[in-house]
Amino acid sequence: MDLAVKLYEDNSCKLKYVSGVLVGAALVVVAVKRYRKYKYDQKRQNYPRDTVVLHQIGRGKAIPSVSPFPIKLETFLRMAKIPFINEHTHQPSSKGKTPWMTYNGEDVDDSQMCIDFLNKKLGVDMNKHLSLEQKSIGHAFRILVEDHLYWTMAYVAYAGDLTATRSVMPYDPLTNMFLVRAWTKVIRKQLWCQGMGRHTVEQVNHLIKSDLMALSVFLGRKRFFFGSEPCEFDCCVFGMLALALWCMPGSLHETLVNKEFPNLKDYVYRVRETFWPDWNECILEPEQGGTRGKKEK
Repeated sequence: MDLAVKLYEDNSCKLKYVSGVLVGAALVVVAVKRYRKYKYDQKRQNYPRDTVVLHQIGRGKAIPSVSPFPIKLETFLRMAKIPFINEHTHQPSSKGKTPWMTYNGEDVDDSQMCIDFLNKKLGVDMNKHLSLEQKSIGHAFRILVEDHLYWTMAYVAYAGDLTATRSVMPYDPLTNMFLVRAWTKVIRKQLWCQGMGRHTVEQVNHLIKSDLMALSVFLGRKRFFFGSEPCEFDCCVFGMLALALWCMPGSLHETLVNKEFPNLKDYVYRVRETFWPDWNECILEPEQGGTRGKKEK
């Protein structure tokens, strides 16, 4: 009986200790979140009026972002000539997404929702020269790029060997190790839930080639996705292909864009030259003479 009482008391003490630790940790998390919100609320008071504040992760080594969606949104802002400033931060939006933006005190998240918001708010229409049929085709290709091709890229970058992924991350070795490990755990779970992570490497390779072939065939010899004038859909296609070309060394994506579908490579360079004349100022490791990512002759 005495032994049972002693065991109960010991377990009660351990339970109280664990509970105290958990409560303390929870309070720390709440305090940190409140402090960050307080600092952000202070900072946003100084944001300029009628200017988009684009919240995105920091610049990449050879590309302005290691995510295609900030590139998409920033390209749109440049294309539409909307005044904006960048705020490089790992702070996600209220939905836990990045990039996101603030415009005149209003926060908007998700790259496409940001574009839709600005189109409505500012009366912007980069697709006004397109027919209804072309807009429908563009919408379908955007879904292919962002909800299918993107997941093949996530599969290649995070489902297997992480050496190439670590090599393009713009962080010190220790931060790189921990961040890539954390992202890998999350992305592999997302890949499984989305469905791409259930396929074999051979099956995913087939999907990669099919997606890029569809883009290449439709683009043909056109200057931009729908002809001589750029449109909103060019932003998402450029962001994804730029990532494949400059942020996935040794991947099938990079090989196909470089070798098998050269019109896609030419297209990426055209969009970059048109809307990113300051490209080398927006990356961390421009080569000497500003030749980083220079097109091969």
